[in-house]
Amino acid sequence: MNLVTDVLKAALRKWQTVRLHDALGMEIQVNEGCLWLTQERDAQDHVIGAGGSFRIDHPGVALLTALGGEACAWSSYPAARRLAPLQPAVSF
Repeated sequence: MNLVTDVLKAALRKWQTVRLHDALGMEIQVNEGCLWLTQERDAQDHVIGAGGSFRIDHPGVALLTALGGEACAWSSYPAARRLAPLQPAVSF
């Protein structure tokens, strides 16, 4: 499934993954649980715990995977990006 959006709310089960396409600038905010984030062209992976956030800072694909138990997160683009034409950002 492909979804075009500028705001995303997701509840991921343990080891469930969401693939974000062309999400440069999108901020990921974790409300509960823990997410593992890996980005194309980034040698470093990132683990984001409850209450934490991370702004996608590399172009290309980013993968979000729930670690441990269920993780709930939301993401959005800065206001300037939201005014631009939408591009496909998420696939399941």
